[in-house]
This record gives sequence, structure tokens and C-alpha cells, in this order.
Amino acid sequence: MSGPTSASPGRWARLTWQVEDPAAWAAALGRRLGLAPEPLDGVAWRLGLGGEPLDVVPWLREGSNDHPHAEGRLVFEPVSGGGAAPGQVPGAGLALVGVAWSTVELDRAEAELDPWLLARDPALGDGDAAADPHLGARTRRRRTDALPGGALVLAEPNTEGRLAASLARDGEGPCALYLAPAGGLDAWVAGARARNLQLSARRPGPLGPALLLAGRTVAGPHILVVQAAEPSTIAS
Repeated sequence: MSGPTSASPGRWARLTWQVEDPAAWAAALGRRLGLAPEPLDGVAWRLGLGGEPLDVVPWLREGSNDHPHAEGRLVFEPVSGGGAAPGQVPGAGLALVGVAWSTVELDRAEAELDPWLLARDPALGDGDAAADPHLGARTRRRRTDALPGGALVLAEPNTEGRLAASLARDGEGPCALYLAPAGGLDAWVAGARARNLQLSARRPGPLGPALLLAGRTVAGPHILVVQAAEPSTIAS
């Protein structure tokens, strides 16, 4: 995938969630998030996350032993030539404000991904280090307008936790979504509990206070719901 250029701005990747049964998983994920998925082509489904689409698509085998995982995997799929950046949807129930990228070496990953990252501006927190206790990771935050979410959270394991499990199963790549509810975290938590969802305690993280939406496997993909004000400032 060639890198972005100033002459052709926009998204150079789309965010997909590969699973064995897209229809069933999109419905289940929509119930967990309080969103209604929309059919795309009879096979794939889309969940709108504040204008950033998350496409639930069939599992694409990368080898004879590449079998679908219980909860699928997140993938940045290249957009040839770049595509238009999505417009934000004011008041959307949940907005994608960041994607975590798992790696075993922060410096190397940041250097490799630099063509898709904005120039560092320390005043906006670019390059800031923070722990993510939900993932069991040390992180580095970078803004991006070429990749979905507006913020890429480079994450390296610092415990034998969720991020380490993601790396062991899937290798390096997108492993977690950071979502911000328009109505605030407290209101979203109340709705999630009414849907009988299992939630973690609220803990500080690279995009602000967050809680983890529990999944069926420790390897994820992981969903973190964050306080809306902090990540929207980062992504601006």
C-alpha cells in the first residue's frame, strides 16, 4: 500500500472486522453497542461509528491454517489511491476516536507507520506515553487523517494481559477500538447495564478514562469505551 500524499488526502485504509458469519456477528455487536447494523451487499454489514464506518466482512484466509477465531479480527484494508475522509455525524450514539495497534516494539512500529501519521505536535499530545491497564500495555499516541479513527494508539505489552494475547494469536496490527459515547460515559454505562453487558471498572488510559466491554476471549478484538471530551480534543 503506497503512502498518502498532500495531493491526495483522505483515508488510505478502511476498518473491517473479519468473522466467519458477518450477519450474526454484526447483529451481536450491534446489540452490545446499542447500534443497528446496515447491510452492504448481502454479505458484509456496516456499523456507523460517528461517521467512521466499521465493516463486518467474511473471514479472508491468509493461509491453509488460518481459521476464523471465535470473535474474529480487526484489519486495515488498503484503499487504492486513497478515499474521501468520512464526515462526522453529530450526536451519534458512539463515535470511533481511536484504534490500538499492537506491536512488540513501539519505536519500530511508529517508524513503519509514519507515512500514515500526521507530523508530531507535542501541544496536541502527539507521542505522549501512557499505560493502558485494560490492554496491559504501554502506549504512544499519534494523530492520523489517513487511517480510521483519527488517532492511532501504538501499544506494546507490559504485562501478560490482553495485548500480549492478541499479539500471540494475530501478530502486529489493529487490535482494539476506542469508542466515545455522545451522551457521556455515565449515560452509556447505564444503558449497557440495562442490556446486561459485562463491563470492567473505569480506569485511566491513553485517550482518557475508559472501561472495557468484555468479550468471549482474552485475545479480543477489544472494545474500550472512553469519556467523550478527551478523545475528541485529541482527534481535532
